[in-house]
Parts: sequence; structure tokens; C-alpha cells
Amino acid sequence: MTQMENIPGEDLNEAQVKLVDAYRLLNNVLMGHRDELAPFEERNAVKALSALWQVMNGLDMDPGQVYDLGA
Repeated sequence: MTQMENIPGEDLNEAQVKLVDAYRLLNNVLMGHRDELAPFEERNAVKALSALWQVMNGLDMDPGQVYDLGA
């Protein structure tokens, strides 16, 4: 397992690390490949990113803002 800490310096468990990875992967898809997605894929990916943003915020991971993605 990859060690990861949040902003306060607390270690994340394996499940939390996987959620962070999922958020980052989805964010990268939307930032770099959005034009390759069908409209329904894009809409649902933005909704999923918004939900994962809440997870990141709750984990104190400082996810930044995603307004530019339409979330």
C-alpha cells in the first residue's frame, strides 16, 4: 500500500487512498480527455467527480476547486 497523509498529517488507510486515486484519475480524464467523451459520459463523470470532491474535502486532502470542470 502507498502511504499517504492528509493536510493535518494523518495517515490514510488503504480504502481512503483508493478513493483519492479514483478522484485524481477521474479529474485527469476530465482535464485531458473531456473532448473524447460522449455527452452522457461527460455529464456523469462530472457528477461523479463532484461526489468524490466531497470525499476529498472530508478527508482533508485540499482538493481545490473544480468549477472550471462544471462541477
